[in-house]
Amino acid sequence: FTANCGCECKSLISTVDLRFASTGLEFHAMRALKFGGLLLVNLAVAVIGTAILETALWRVISSHSVATIVSKEIVFSIVCAASIAFGMWRTWRNSAAKWTWVLPAVWFAFGYLTIAGHGDVWCRLSGFGSGSVLSAPDVRSFFLFTVPLVRAVSYSVGTYLSSLLYPAPVVPA
Repeated sequence: FTANCGCECKSLISTVDLRFASTGLEFHAMRALKFGGLLLVNLAVAVIGTAILETALWRVISSHSVATIVSKEIVFSIVCAASIAFGMWRTWRNSAAKWTWVLPAVWFAFGYLTIAGHGDVWCRLSGFGSGSVLSAPDVRSFFLFTVPLVRAVSYSVGTYLSSLLYPAPVVPA
């Protein structure tokens, strides 16, 4: 009886250990999935939410030159994305918002590598590659690669600054 009980206990203990081990793995997988989902939501808010807010402000300042258009886009993207992030941190307080810049940085690096070897890369990514008029490749490169990076970096910085002013409450253990 004692020998049989020992085997059953060992079997029961190993089963419980496996359940806890798989639960720990599932817990980490669920946390990673939640973080990834929140990262994508914050990225959408940073890029699309900024565009929506920026559209409302776009007509306030007239733009008659390429330099004004590009400068206005950069300034509005920085201000709007940081402002949205500041408010979002106060509402959600998730750490994924601080990492919003990562995916657009990878996208920007992809754009840089795609454009490399086809003229002055930095001029094309800044929107000033053609000189006085925004040409189609410059506009495409600027709005496709540079603007999302500027918005996401500004969003992450806004989140970080907001987290310094409004730290997340400590949950008692």
